[in-house]
Amino acid sequence: MKHESVLDNCEKVFILNRIVDPNEEAAIIKLLDDHQQTFIRIPFSWDDYRKIEWNILEHPISYAPYKLKGLRLRQDLATQAELSLYRYKNNYVMNNNGARNLALQDGKSKADWILPWDGNCFVTPKAWQAIKQQVLNNNTYPYHVIPMTRLLDNQSILCENFKPTPTEEPQIVFRSDSTEVFDSRYCYGRRPKVELLWRLGVSGKWDEWAIFPWDLPCPDYSEAAGHYTQGGWVARLFSGKPHLERTDQQSSRDRGTTRSEAILAMLDQLDDSSFSADTSAPGSKLAAADRCDLPYLMLLREARQRSVKAKQRSRPSSINSLLQDLTIVALAQSHCSKPQFIQFIDNSLIKLFPDKNETKYSKQLQSVNPNLLAHTLSTLRELKQEQQIRLIGVERLDYHLEQYLSWLIDSHRGQSMRPKLGHLGTQYDLQVVALALYLNQIQTARKTLRDSRFRILEQFDHSDNQVSKTKSKNSVHYECLNLQSWIYLASLAETIDENLWNFTARNGTGIQQGIDNFLQAFENHKGPKYFDRQRLIPIAYAYRQYYGELKIKLNAVLISQCKPVFPIETGIFPFWNFGKEAQTLPLKAADQLTTEAER
Repeated sequence: MKHESVLDNCEKVFILNRIVDPNEEAAIIKLLDDHQQTFIRIPFSWDDYRKIEWNILEHPISYAPYKLKGLRLRQDLATQAELSLYRYKNNYVMNNNGARNLALQDGKSKADWILPWDGNCFVTPKAWQAIKQQVLNNNTYPYHVIPMTRLLDNQSILCENFKPTPTEEPQIVFRSDSTEVFDSRYCYGRRPKVELLWRLGVSGKWDEWAIFPWDLPCPDYSEAAGHYTQGGWVARLFSGKPHLERTDQQSSRDRGTTRSEAILAMLDQLDDSSFSADTSAPGSKLAAADRCDLPYLMLLREARQRSVKAKQRSRPSSINSLLQDLTIVALAQSHCSKPQFIQFIDNSLIKLFPDKNETKYSKQLQSVNPNLLAHTLSTLRELKQEQQIRLIGVERLDYHLEQYLSWLIDSHRGQSMRPKLGHLGTQYDLQVVALALYLNQIQTARKTLRDSRFRILEQFDHSDNQVSKTKSKNSVHYECLNLQSWIYLASLAETIDENLWNFTARNGTGIQQGIDNFLQAFENHKGPKYFDRQRLIPIAYAYRQYYGELKIKLNAVLISQCKPVFPIETGIFPFWNFGKEAQTLPLKAADQLTTEAER
């Protein structure tokens, strides 16, 4: 504003392009008004932003985030691959080519020549004369490519003897009857302007830039290819980071990485701000139970028995047995506060973690059943928020959970679990999400759920049953366990406004189709004799809750009379049917269940 001259026969219009911070936008508007400048405002809408999905379906599964470590990509390429997942968010917030096209549209209604240029461009009177001469001397061409010089010192361009070295990615001038526009699919940071240079046949160093599997493809030449001239120059203002302004290949790579990291950081920050952080656990904050209903009475009885038996044990129990006892008693405490339950919970936490800083107690979590751990954290989170657990127990628990989450994410062994197929990969995500939500690390949970969508494509994007099922005599067990894990993971996702239930491949396959296929295949082949058919009931209940009636024809049974506690290895939450006493579920008449009450 202070230094760029008024340019003859040139009208400047500034585009305020989805500026997120209202205070910054207000300050810019005041500055423009003070200098009597024209501007167009493209507003940023939080409501619109929240609706934008991840770019999953157009990103190659072989470059899913949980596979990148094994590919050993260069760091800048790994960052680019991750940035591809944000493409739709990037296109909305940065709106790079969207703003350029708006400038073109507005300019064509006002002038013969339109310069939809980047906001950091600077034009001196000498540069403007060179641009005018280039365009007017070749006015039969609809496009003019104006090379750009990169400044290392903004003051240098104000000197009379300034000599440009315009070797950088150029700007483009459009004649008002030109037909080409910028492709709005190409996002900021991934060659949004170069895409048009490619179509026009403008040669340059960008011709040597690689197209990676996660990139949009290189476009074909347009009918206007070759209908351009090149000349004049324009300056690009200094970024303030000298090491990024050199013209060598490493500096160019560093610029790209820095830009990508900045985009990722901003979009992560917007995600944190735009979505609710209601991390209440699904299935823990239930409607008030009828004090006489069967599941409620069974829960209290089971909680009392387990809290008493714990005192009588002479041998230490496994960590999974301890956690199952803790989960059942904590669930009972959340609906019927009793001193003996609170004492049992406090004693159990001390038994699990007798020392806050001793790492061996964190390591024992590596053998925990992931589904059980997720439910334990759900029930304890509620008691923790209501301050029903002693502070010392909470501090020890939180410390060791943080250590375990770091181990899952950062350690070599933890990382080796991440790309596993089938139930192992699903349970890895379930653990990370449950831990992250408990510890209020929402961004970690959200990114893990983003990656879970690739697992849905890998596991269910087929017409047959789960493609990742284990080929062994226990395959039905693992398929059932995997679906149970997906149900809990999708339920946790709901608490932070992430929808895994309805995420599907292009052909419509997803969790719903996976459950459909599994139940129908089980029904057709009757399943192995050793398999407990009652394990299907929680899966069928979840299906009806989210998708409606099952496709297979079955009779009905009262949910409250179904078996509430399954073996830990099944991955079914203890008292999964608590609070569902009034609902019925289809079940084959020939396989009537023996309820807990009848036994």
